[in-house]
Amino acid sequence: MIPSTRFSRLLGLVLIVDAAILLAILGRVTLSRIDETQIAEVSREMATGGDWVTPRIGGIPFPAYPPLQYWMLALSGSAFGFNEFAMRLPTALAALALIGVVALLTRRLAGDDAGLAAAMILGTTPSLFLQGTVCRADILTALCATAAFDRFLAWTASAEKGGRRNRDLVLMYLWTALGILAKGPLAIAVLGLGGLAWFLLNGQWKLLIGMKFWFGIPALLLIVVPWYYAVYRANGWAFLNENLFLENLSAYSDGYQQKRPFDFYFRQSPLLLPWLLVLPLSTLVRKSPGVALSLAWFGLIFLFLQISSAKRLNYLAYTTPALAIASATTLTALSGSNPRLLRRAMIGFGGLLVLLGTALALVPTSSWTGGSVSRIAPRLPWIGGVVAAAALGISLTTARMGICAGFAGMTGVLALAFFVYGFFVNPRLNQDNRDLAEQCRRIAGRFPEPIHVPAHGGAEGFYHFYMGRTLPSRDGDPGLYVAADFQVEEFRKAGKRLEVVDPILDQRGRGRYLVRIIP
Repeated sequence: MIPSTRFSRLLGLVLIVDAAILLAILGRVTLSRIDETQIAEVSREMATGGDWVTPRIGGIPFPAYPPLQYWMLALSGSAFGFNEFAMRLPTALAALALIGVVALLTRRLAGDDAGLAAAMILGTTPSLFLQGTVCRADILTALCATAAFDRFLAWTASAEKGGRRNRDLVLMYLWTALGILAKGPLAIAVLGLGGLAWFLLNGQWKLLIGMKFWFGIPALLLIVVPWYYAVYRANGWAFLNENLFLENLSAYSDGYQQKRPFDFYFRQSPLLLPWLLVLPLSTLVRKSPGVALSLAWFGLIFLFLQISSAKRLNYLAYTTPALAIASATTLTALSGSNPRLLRRAMIGFGGLLVLLGTALALVPTSSWTGGSVSRIAPRLPWIGGVVAAAALGISLTTARMGICAGFAGMTGVLALAFFVYGFFVNPRLNQDNRDLAEQCRRIAGRFPEPIHVPAHGGAEGFYHFYMGRTLPSRDGDPGLYVAADFQVEEFRKAGKRLEVVDPILDQRGRGRYLVRIIP
């Protein structure tokens, strides 16, 4: 299906706006202490050390993830420097590509208007926005799985007409292989659940025979297995076991290092608002093109994640393509079949936001006591006022100018809110990370001599990355060390003579130190 000029032009405009927002905020916030600096440091050591097979932190193998995200970050860092912007750039580009793929997939199901609506919805879903501005591999994996599902749908469409386009199957298997190299078997699950939804709704199980698994699976393995074999040869079974089995099968069954309570995703569901609220309306148009398939895909992915013992905030991003498609097809179907109901629903939603924004504006700033929130508490009243005013504007626009204008206004306000949050608010929320990054840069500039990390407990990727050098592990021999409270205490218990050279305390009073162990 060749995109129309109108569709291409408007989709391009949506992507330009999204790109302007994402690219403007990528370098505004220090990398997070856990996932981001681990991934970024592995990428830096790959580029500087020349070993593109084994992920390492501090020279020690780090078996948590497959290599594709590392490779992309290493190339980005080599081109633009190993900084926050370069480390997040590949994810932001993957998010933009995902928006484009979802728009094309939705257009295939339900037409131009639904495709454009899906792009605007996906771009203004908080979960996608948040994960699209960090350097984790989830958005890249979601892109690969969604592109593979798009090729699957293209193949089924040709098969239903009597044709069998092998090119679509080849691309489906290729995208799946890339998804596995990005995040492991999770890419297969996201694609497979979409395929299961299609077969359950259409009942054409005989098409499974035509999917040429006898060709596709070996071809997929030819792409995926070489890295797994090379990393096995270099590091042995223990590395492969953790990377492939503990981080996937064990995590799914018993929550390996990521166990969360059963209601975790329900409590995090606000990250899918406001578009999650559209789904109840889909029952009114469930027979419209694309609605049932996308709704089933969303439901199956959410159920798959919910059953898993390992639950993480970033995994919600895998539901966002299906959510955007379901919301877009529902809204476009309702705009044709029941526009009055849709207009009332949009006005009502705007009224609810007016009430919430007004309540936020009236809450005393002294009520906000959380460590991060307290830093922006003085601004929350005017933030609430802006929310209320924007929501009132959306309601009035919908009432006077119609559904399309109201929808455009809603997505525009959400996009502006994302920009304000990413550019102005988020940089103020984590002073601890900024202070620690500044300490690392200060130490790196003042001490060209070797700096180590304690062998027990090691150091996060944060120290290595922000010092711009690999810090070898040592077990208390004389020299400089960066260490946390418990590591300094262990040195003292071991009878080491210490000189604290550069101390800092975080907001909770926890220390991070540069210490010198004296002979």
